[in-house]
Amino acid sequence: MLQVVAGIIGIGDYYLICRRHARSARFPLKWEFPGGKVERGELPSDALDRELQEELGIRVTRREPFLSYPYQYAGEEPFELLFYRVLEYENTVQNLQFSKIAWLRLEQIRNYDLLEGDLALLEKLEADNPLLN
Repeated sequence: MLQVVAGIIGIGDYYLICRRHARSARFPLKWEFPGGKVERGELPSDALDRELQEELGIRVTRREPFLSYPYQYAGEEPFELLFYRVLEYENTVQNLQFSKIAWLRLEQIRNYDLLEGDLALLEKLEADNPLLN
């Protein structure tokens, strides 16, 4: 089964989400947690490191698995989503591949057109946040 990794990058109460370009082949202008596909023979943690370097110019130095679940978009093959908390990284976050990036509080993210596959992650983050309960 295809695996897709994504990073949960936070500073204080703010989380980073990124918007795809209008010209994206899949889900144009949708917002997402940054990441991408795990390549053949690649460990998911290595894929996360590679994707965040390519997309944001950061070098992840510490991460931990947070949540994973299977997901399937209509008319597509199912895949496994693997989310990691990015605990430490080097360099400053830069937008290298997206139309926009935004640092938002959890309660603000609901106002953005987030990829459907990321909604269960958002619900888990909200459930774990005592300020939202």
